[in-house]
Amino acid sequence: MKLIRALFPQRCVLCRCRLAAKGDAVLCPSCAAQVRTEYRTQGQVLVDGTDGAAAALLYRGRVREAMHRYKFSRANGYARWFAAQLAPVVGVWLDDWRPDCVTYVPVGAARYWGRGYNQSALVARRIAKQFGLPCVPLLRKSAFIGRQSAKNHAQRSKNVQHAFHLRRNAQTAGKRILLVDDVLTTGATLSACAHVLREGGAERVFVVAMTKTPG
Repeated sequence: MKLIRALFPQRCVLCRCRLAAKGDAVLCPSCAAQVRTEYRTQGQVLVDGTDGAAAALLYRGRVREAMHRYKFSRANGYARWFAAQLAPVVGVWLDDWRPDCVTYVPVGAARYWGRGYNQSALVARRIAKQFGLPCVPLLRKSAFIGRQSAKNHAQRSKNVQHAFHLRRNAQTAGKRILLVDDVLTTGATLSACAHVLREGGAERVFVVAMTKTPG
């Protein structure tokens, strides 16, 4: 173990500085303080077509950079950290929302095979396991819509229309569903997914995001 740590030193999830050889910390003291004081979000947010929505962290600064590494640099080990940030948020609302299962926003086939994983699915599975819930793939993405980051709210909403569908044999009727996403910006993607789940008979749809844009 000492040799592995020497060859592959642990680095801070956010700033990437080298951490002390001893201990299980994943953040340096400076970044840990910043997460507590600058990056946490508070309360629910509004997402059209859902019965409740919340997020863990603000999508800016070093958190934004970490999310980019997670999504675009094959840093799938970041799933553990983002799930740890999201779990307390889910815990706050769990008794009110009472979800029957956890699912996640799907990615297109090309992006999945290029990246090797769905970043929302990795976190959703960890959240489901922690709270003793099944994690079920309910949605599929059937249209290429490109990246949403450069689009405004109207463009995002139009862009995701008809992009999502229920998977074959998806069991949604009468279910209270918790939907997990990576970045909440305008909410267009989550609204589109919630609409599909409701059309499939879902009783309630709640959403949680690892990060949300400020404002």
